[in-house]
Amino acid sequence: MIHYLFSYKKAYNHLINIDLTVPTNGDKELCFQLPAWRPGRYELGDFAKNIQKWNAFDENGNELPFQKTTKDCWKVECHNTSSVTITYNYYANELDAGSTYLDENQLYVNPVNCCMYVVGRENSACHLELEIPSDYKIACGMKMNDDGYLFANSFDQLAESPFFASNSLLHDEYIVDGITYHLWIQGKCKPNFEKVKADFIGFTKAQVDCFKSLPVDDYHFLFQITPYASYHGVEHTNSTVILMGDKEDVFKTKYDNILGICSHELYHTWNIKAIRPKEMLPYDYTKENYSKLGYVAEGVTTYMGDLMLKRGHVFNWEQFIKTQNENLKRHYENDGRHNQSVADSAFDTWLDGYSLGIPNRKTSIYADGALNMLMIDLFIIKYSEGKHSLNDVMTELYEDYRNSGYTEDDFQQICVKYGGLKVSEVFNNHVYGTEEYTKTLTEALSYVGFELVKTNNSSLSAHKFGFISIVQNGKHIIKKIQNTCEAESKGIAVNDEILTVNGTSVNDSKLNDIIKDTDEIVTLEIKKRFEIINVKLAGGDFYPIYTLKMMDKASNEQLILRKVWAK
Repeated sequence: MIHYLFSYKKAYNHLINIDLTVPTNGDKELCFQLPAWRPGRYELGDFAKNIQKWNAFDENGNELPFQKTTKDCWKVECHNTSSVTITYNYYANELDAGSTYLDENQLYVNPVNCCMYVVGRENSACHLELEIPSDYKIACGMKMNDDGYLFANSFDQLAESPFFASNSLLHDEYIVDGITYHLWIQGKCKPNFEKVKADFIGFTKAQVDCFKSLPVDDYHFLFQITPYASYHGVEHTNSTVILMGDKEDVFKTKYDNILGICSHELYHTWNIKAIRPKEMLPYDYTKENYSKLGYVAEGVTTYMGDLMLKRGHVFNWEQFIKTQNENLKRHYENDGRHNQSVADSAFDTWLDGYSLGIPNRKTSIYADGALNMLMIDLFIIKYSEGKHSLNDVMTELYEDYRNSGYTEDDFQQICVKYGGLKVSEVFNNHVYGTEEYTKTLTEALSYVGFELVKTNNSSLSAHKFGFISIVQNGKHIIKKIQNTCEAESKGIAVNDEILTVNGTSVNDSKLNDIIKDTDEIVTLEIKKRFEIINVKLAGGDFYPIYTLKMMDKASNEQLILRKVWAK
């Protein structure tokens, strides 16, 4: 049995001591591999950078020779030994939904960050021992064995099982179709558990009804609540970690956000955990796992996660429309949509991760992927006269490809089977192409009695002059600029600083207020890296906002299909 021991001496130093003991089984050398990335985040994490010390010993405590063979793999010579124990420490001072963190209040571990595996023994069972204060409780999707150790039947299960350990955990649970769903909360907040459970039951039932069953025996929502603004979620086989924070209680100030991210992460239990692209079955933790199917993994999940809140009667139409408007805003404010398709952007998450990257290079597998799935869903509903929807596509993937993995062709062919030529055009023009979405979105939405409404951007700098800025350290920094605007043609670029508008300093003022009181033609003082320039601009019409609106008068057919859409 492979045995992990977690301990620490000074929690405030954020250093976790990890001992890994493994029988040699007669092998003369063993290779210990630390993952380079974690599932759910399709970019390299290079977790080995957090290891401070590393050593290896035999069963008698004698040091064994070893060498580091790659950035995150160590080879140990173990002639004439029965077992090897490697000891190392891991710096755990990053707090997000996919990281590992230690302080005086808690031990929070994503094993994929810090647990090594023996190459060739990935399918061996293992258990995990924790040396923690006696009053600490443990929240985890892994089960406890008779020895009081967390138990996993493979490294995959261990990697997929984050845990909290603290003396301040809040806990409640609810049951849907005989399955228990646990709510674990670390951090200061006062949730109304009865309301939370009622809403969670709503979207959980909607999702389980779609797939007919949950692919795991139980499920754990692990909430990490911070006293500052934060928002992040990571899916796992039978759990999810949700990082959420605000100055006030997030269960009051950001409750809709909590519902949205939790519905999203629960849907991942089927889509990407049970239903996985062939390229990622099994995961290769040592390198990039390239795939263009991020628009399915995240696009479908973003769209269906929000839709399940509507179908589960947790969100009303206004709340659901708000989620779609957010996707529309992200899409239309990103000129990268003209340069790279959502499928190619999925492939390139491994290149520049989840950052904005260079200006106007790529699209979002979340927002753009979700809009494509919205169009495909509505085209399927129309083509089948309400008999089918995107849910039938996902159900078929779950039933037929759960154990084998699916390809790009598999997904596209199933969608086209249910939705016909219009769905094929979405794939050609938008999923794998860069054609404008507006016409296709307008047609798809019309089938359910919705229209796409275009209005002016509320940011006057975006609407009039074609650039979007944010305030960083009291400075107005340009972050986006539309290629077709006059500002771009006159030398204004991303990362330039706006100093004044018609001589009025913007450092202590809101940019919108200054522009509102100016004439149509303004003079901007712009600080570039090596110089300050003055640019005179005339007002225009840029970065329009597109939103969904129910038609005032919908036909009977539109109302029937709308009911199918929302169930």
